[in-house]
Amino acid sequence: MNPSQKKPFGIAHASDELVRILAFAFDQIDTLAGVIDKDGTMLFANRSALKTVGQTLKQVIGSSFRDSPWRNHSPEAKRLTDEMIEKACRGETPILEDSLKDPDGRVIQAIFSITPIRDENGEIIALVPEGKIISDIKALQAKLENERREMQQWIDSMGSFVAKCTPDGKVISCNQPFLSSMQLNLESIQGKYICDLTRLKRFKNHQEKLQRVLFDARDGIKSSVEINFSIEQNDDRSYLFNASPVRDPSGRVIFVALEITDISEQVKLRELTLKKEKEYTKRLEKEVSKIKKRLEATEQFYKNLIDANPTGVLFLNHNGCVIFANPKMEQYFEKVGIKKDLIGGKSLSSLHMYPADQFWRKDLMRSENETVFGQKRMILNNNSSAVYCLEVLFGPIKIPESGVMGKVVVVNDVTERIKLESDLLNARILAEKMNSLALFVSGIAHEMNNPLTSILGCAEHLIEDQTHDSEAYGALKIIIEDAGRASRIVRNLLSVAYPQKSNCTPICLNDIIKYIVNVHIEQVRKKDIRIILDLCEEINSIIGDHTQLQQVVANFLQNAVDAIEESGIGDQIIFRTLNQDEWVVMEIEDNGPGISEENQPKLFDPFFTTKPPGKGTGLGLSINYNVIQRCNGFISLAQDVPSGTRFIVKIHSAEVPEASAKKEK
Repeated sequence: MNPSQKKPFGIAHASDELVRILAFAFDQIDTLAGVIDKDGTMLFANRSALKTVGQTLKQVIGSSFRDSPWRNHSPEAKRLTDEMIEKACRGETPILEDSLKDPDGRVIQAIFSITPIRDENGEIIALVPEGKIISDIKALQAKLENERREMQQWIDSMGSFVAKCTPDGKVISCNQPFLSSMQLNLESIQGKYICDLTRLKRFKNHQEKLQRVLFDARDGIKSSVEINFSIEQNDDRSYLFNASPVRDPSGRVIFVALEITDISEQVKLRELTLKKEKEYTKRLEKEVSKIKKRLEATEQFYKNLIDANPTGVLFLNHNGCVIFANPKMEQYFEKVGIKKDLIGGKSLSSLHMYPADQFWRKDLMRSENETVFGQKRMILNNNSSAVYCLEVLFGPIKIPESGVMGKVVVVNDVTERIKLESDLLNARILAEKMNSLALFVSGIAHEMNNPLTSILGCAEHLIEDQTHDSEAYGALKIIIEDAGRASRIVRNLLSVAYPQKSNCTPICLNDIIKYIVNVHIEQVRKKDIRIILDLCEEINSIIGDHTQLQQVVANFLQNAVDAIEESGIGDQIIFRTLNQDEWVVMEIEDNGPGISEENQPKLFDPFFTTKPPGKGTGLGLSINYNVIQRCNGFISLAQDVPSGTRFIVKIHSAEVPEASAKKEK
């Protein structure tokens, strides 16, 4: 970019890190401070300023400083503000004593100033308005005066002579040892040049040396000189004059601290040289230490950045072996049983990431100067049942000084995402099946129900004329039972394809369980299966359809009986109810053969059944799932059952607010 083509100054052109640092720095200032452009538009205001006028940063940014709550209390204030902005744009730092109003309408006296900000070319790019509350200034002045007295006492207690001078060398103050040794008082030398002291004037060359030291300090350079002069008559001694510039926050030298030390008896030329060498070495070590700390801080910053990365990161050397893995990547490997101590120095294929060798070997055959980027999906599997699908992005790393080539690999576990995509696809397929089923069922239900009704009616009419021991009675009984079963199948198909409207009323779940168990108890006992009721006596009521919930309990009971009977494993079924926070919980548990892991995801799919053909329609659990959902509940299969099966049904209690139950769900 041509240097003359400068970007406009503003928060929008700064990086997020720069803005964060700027905001943090300004917020440490107790005074009211901000940043405006040369037109007076607000770019930033610190917390003290915002708190004083009761506004937020969002309200302030983009507004005019002339119309801000700090300066809009009178037309005169706005005029003075315009004058201050004009002066600041000319490079001045105008100062004005005025007032402002806080959110409660109280007038606060303050001192305002506007300081120009320059770029590297010396051009003004922005302005910093600052306000200091006068009451705070007075308190600060009192504090500074107290600190000044303490500082003077401390300086007076020093053994060396100390003088405070203006940048051009006039005495402002000095410590008591200096005055005592010179047999002077402060008033007699205050405002005079330090070089014009009576006993120093006799040594012309020393006076010039001291002047050069003071000029260096005035220019911001700390300097020292050895000068011989006498404090008492005919008593010339060597003194070391150290002149140190003292700067204000803007970097301007405001005064020179002059320390005068008697070195005549204890310092020789060799010792003085050695001392200077040690001072130089110490300063050098200090700078090296600072640089080292900066490098360590930078290294730690980037390490923290990589360690905090939510994706896995690997660094590979030019041979494709791991030289670094961040904590997230170590977690990926630990999932498949690879400990972090075993990662370093291994290739991706030896760490069971496939198909790593294929594309890495291909990339390594290319020219070292060629930049290669790529993205792959890889499988992480360490001969275990856990298989993880990884999305991998890799690119080159090259260190110019050493010419070392390497790769950076960014790894993201997309196993769950792929599973969700698969589940979504299955859900779409199921929805399409259900639509097709609805069309199919609506077409045949009427055709099947009419003949079934005729068959049931005729059979029931004929059976009335038969004796119980007749052959015709047994045949008619079979016809009635099978026709009723066929009718129930049609109703189940209709309930899956077209969910019935619920007639919801308050219901006691215990009553439904007891009713269904009493209806089927004799049938179950004949199969040597026990039913155990572990029901909470103070169970909360629920809201649901009485008939549909009876069907849910009956389906659970029938499934458990069928599983035990067909497998020959188990002999008991437990119905359990309890109150759990906002939920009424029903558990149906049996000690039968259980459900295989591969069948669990399909349990609630319509028409899915583990029974032999002709023994079940696969609609029971699907109907249960839909009914419980309409009751604002859900069904889950417990995973902590050592043997058998336990279904957990949770329905929102009618005696607690529904919102809290939805939050729990």
